[in-house]
Amino acid sequence: MSPASVALAPSDAGPAWFDASRPEFLETRTETITQKLAVRAAAASLETGPDQLQEWMESVDALKTPLASPADADNDRLERVRLVREAVAGIDAVSDVVLEFDFRRRGLRIDCVLIAEGALFVVEFKRSKIVAADRDQVMNYAINLLEFHRMTRELTEQGVIVVPVIVLTKGKGSASTQFPGFASSPWNAMAAKPLTCAGGSGLRDALIAALAQRRTSVTCSRARWLNSPFSPSSTILDAALSLYGQHDVSAIEEHAAPKQAIDESTEEISRAIGAALEAKEHRIVFLSGAPGSGKTLVGLNLAFSRKHGAQTAFVTGNAPLVEVLQAALQSSYRAAGSRGAAKVLTGYPKKGFQPVVSASTFKIVKAHQFLGKRGSAHGQEDGRVVVFDEAQRTYEKGRTVAGHKLDDHEADLILAAQRKQFPDGSVVVALIGHKQAINRGERGMVAWFEAAERQGWRVSVGDETLALLPTSAREMWRATRTRLLHGHLRQSMRFYRNEAIEQWAGAVLDGPAAEASRIAKRLETEGATVWLTRDLEAARTWAREQAVGGQRCGLIASGQARRLAAHGLFVDLKPDIAKWMLSACGDYRSSNALETVQNQYQVQGLEVDYAVVCWDLDLRREQDEWRAFQMSGPAWKRDNAPDVAKNSYLVLLTRARKGMIIFVPRGDLAGEDPTRPTTDYDRIADYLAACGARPLDAGR
Repeated sequence: MSPASVALAPSDAGPAWFDASRPEFLETRTETITQKLAVRAAAASLETGPDQLQEWMESVDALKTPLASPADADNDRLERVRLVREAVAGIDAVSDVVLEFDFRRRGLRIDCVLIAEGALFVVEFKRSKIVAADRDQVMNYAINLLEFHRMTRELTEQGVIVVPVIVLTKGKGSASTQFPGFASSPWNAMAAKPLTCAGGSGLRDALIAALAQRRTSVTCSRARWLNSPFSPSSTILDAALSLYGQHDVSAIEEHAAPKQAIDESTEEISRAIGAALEAKEHRIVFLSGAPGSGKTLVGLNLAFSRKHGAQTAFVTGNAPLVEVLQAALQSSYRAAGSRGAAKVLTGYPKKGFQPVVSASTFKIVKAHQFLGKRGSAHGQEDGRVVVFDEAQRTYEKGRTVAGHKLDDHEADLILAAQRKQFPDGSVVVALIGHKQAINRGERGMVAWFEAAERQGWRVSVGDETLALLPTSAREMWRATRTRLLHGHLRQSMRFYRNEAIEQWAGAVLDGPAAEASRIAKRLETEGATVWLTRDLEAARTWAREQAVGGQRCGLIASGQARRLAAHGLFVDLKPDIAKWMLSACGDYRSSNALETVQNQYQVQGLEVDYAVVCWDLDLRREQDEWRAFQMSGPAWKRDNAPDVAKNSYLVLLTRARKGMIIFVPRGDLAGEDPTRPTTDYDRIADYLAACGARPLDAGR
């Protein structure tokens, strides 16, 4: 067979960048394979510099050597096949080679998978040395295959083993090709730790050692394995639900009325999903709500539900929320374990919690990676239902996303991709935050309605959500939509003493001040005073006095509030959000230390018990209205997107569960810094006071 006649891959849209039988692989020149990899990398907008190409060439050569001969790689290729058969001494050798297998989740891609009778090898190549993180990486890849890849699960149920292997392509490293035994339940079909080796001859020894431990001769065709769908096993769903039930980020136990609304909404949307899939429809189901009303919790309930969880992907435009959720799941498991519980996750031993945490968040995809990283993977069932959190944050045509300029509006591209991948029905659950567009280029909720009209999708939406649309669009969809009774969450779970805090924040930003003052007086009678101070240390003292026990306080500010640097608050710093949200008191990285500030991009979708909102001149009062500014070089410059700035402050003013104080600096009293004029800060403070924010000194 000549190299030109080799089919290098079934299609460019497939999950593997290259796949072939062992004879085909050995017949194909190294340069031809690396060129194929480079083409796929370019299609995925990945850089392929000389180092990457050289590493691929070394990896391919390392693979060819053990599969054919430990000797000179220029020997006759048929002789290599004969030598490898001789080397394994009568046991079946590897039958297929898969390079760069893309999970289509979170950017995960396995360097190499070798399919053999009775064994599946997960192989990663490292250039110079092997560290602990490399071992964790290849073990997690193997676990993700065991938990999510249906064909791999079926093979292991029939006795096939999964063996992680790390190959060092340069330098010298400690080799461990002696088989380490098998992991404990539930992954007892997998080697307990990775086999590590150097070069092609070392890989040959590792394959021989592992193949000697086979329990069966069962195998499957490469095509079946490549086209197998991803769907979570029942045990991983149990684990995720168990973890989700323990974490305390949402403080949901404090909110009886909102919890009932969340349950009603989850149940109604679940019925709508089932009806749409049964009718083989393409449908968008909308859920709207104020900040903190529990939209994300509804989405997570659906994504991890027993009814629809196996075919649901949770997509979020809120990357910090993903980080905090992952860390919260992990810390809640540790906390439960410290109370003496032998097992917390259903069916999982305590010592295995880290891979379980990693796998249980496998279903969560960052929004702007959804199209590029997931694509239209063959056979995947999870993704037939897509829960899109912060759906209003999809971008407009022409915006650069994940290295590509969008050739259409992002919402249109998503619906078109879903219809193509699932022609017999698909559902998108769009979770819409009202007035939460905080980035330029975001199209808001209307993007999904316009995309639904163009792509021929049906719509399920409630009256309150429909009312957020422009009048003309609202009337058009009112006649054709399926009406939801629980499609809007009214009550906040954050400032749970009185949901009127959202009304107050809206009145502050949109006016009139008299309306805000009226709401503030009602809040004060109910023990939910909004405080105002010009002294940052006084604000810190207030927050520390309020937060007791496990309660959290924190400093938050606009991402454009760059002159807060004069007070030691750097909004561009972006501290680790998970540590900021979850670290205990006494840890300087904790929000409770009140040392570092988070901006609106980091805290959207999250909350603290007591918030210190730091106000800068990026949103200021001029001629009885709000005007937006940005720092440009050494001076403030007028910003022509005031709604984005106002929405950013709306996010900040609605992050508190129990109480809030607003800090407005006094400015540069010496008058030497033109970026901090006292009069502009005074106008902000005076207006907030007119809106009912109570000066802190007056209450002490």
